[in-house]
Amino acid sequence: MLDSTTTLEQVREYYGKVVQSRHDLKTNSCCTGEALPQHLRAALSRVASEIQEKFYGCGSPIPPALEGCTVLDLGCGTGRDAYIVAQLVGPNGA
Repeated sequence: MLDSTTTLEQVREYYGKVVQSRHDLKTNSCCTGEALPQHLRAALSRVASEIQEKFYGCGSPIPPALEGCTVLDLGCGTGRDAYIVAQLVGPNGA
């Protein structure tokens, strides 16, 4: 039987103490070798490096046309994609 308390503590230990940046990950299953799509690179360059270093995501699910849209990012981790999307939706989006 799986002990949820033990599992929670193991996850806290790993992501809270062991992994300090994406270079500390003990797996590459969360990361792709593909470069970020061109339409997102300028926005990413304006995201704080601390946020980028803690990003453990699996590529980019962000479409190119978001101007004026409302976007909800569930489970956003460090918020890297949320910071990118905030720039892409512009002043009339949310």
